[in-house]
Amino acid sequence: MDITLNDDDVRTLRGFLHDNLPQLQREAARTDSKEVRHILITRLTLCERLLEQLGGSPYPASSLSE
Repeated sequence: MDITLNDDDVRTLRGFLHDNLPQLQREAARTDSKEVRHILITRLTLCERLLEQLGGSPYPASSLSE
């Protein structure tokens, strides 16, 4: 499937993904359910891949240098 986005949509989606990755990471780390963790990790991986394809790093620059 291909999705066409204009520049504003790309910026909005990139910002949304970037802002919500930390919460998704926390939820995946804190859940006790293996099934739920698997679902959250699958979503996290997809979001990271989409963010990279949209031209953004999934992690803040400061965390890359640590």
